Amino acid sequence: MLVGAKLMAPHGGIFVLLIPNAITPALLYLGAIVAGSLVTGLGYAFIKRDAAQVALAT
Repeated sequence: MLVGAKLMAPHGGIFVLLIPNAITPALLYLGAIVAGSLVTGLGYAFIKRDAAQVALAT
């Protein structure tokens, strides 16, 4: 949404990158996937770290 990436295939997925002009702009689309993965991974690690500390405290 921020970069205006458009995905022309309704099913989506990373393999759509193999279809010419199916994703515009392709590099920013990949950057958005990487950014989302990093945010999700860091959030998950933060939540699990707090849960592990609570488990050790009891």
